[in-house]
Amino acid sequence: MPEDQFATLVDVLIEHTSTPDECWCVFWEGRADQALHLPASGPRVSLPHRDNFLVHGTVRDAVRTLGWWGPNLWWPQDRAWFVATDCALALAAHPGLEVIDTSNLRKVTWDSDEINPLPPCPYGQ
Repeated sequence: MPEDQFATLVDVLIEHTSTPDECWCVFWEGRADQALHLPASGPRVSLPHRDNFLVHGTVRDAVRTLGWWGPNLWWPQDRAWFVATDCALALAAHPGLEVIDTSNLRKVTWDSDEINPLPPCPYGQ
């Protein structure tokens, strides 16, 4: 995710947590040790097929200190939300799911599906 998008996301997420100064971030060790220079003995989170560094800071730290690398997982102490950047690729690769790229310009309404037949109008004719 580009750094400016991370910054915008942070602005929104801060408004939806009571603990913006207490945030947990998980960074894949394959990139984090190069970009963050974290000590190998620091706290870790093990997920299937990859080990990750666990970093504590503020919600804004996820953007300020990392640039475009960004965390793979992050959440505030109050657990009001959870962001997982790896999920988008996994969802798009799954053969049982239909996933499309989107932007803030795409409509998300009953008639915005450009692939499947439209359902009956829920608002009458």
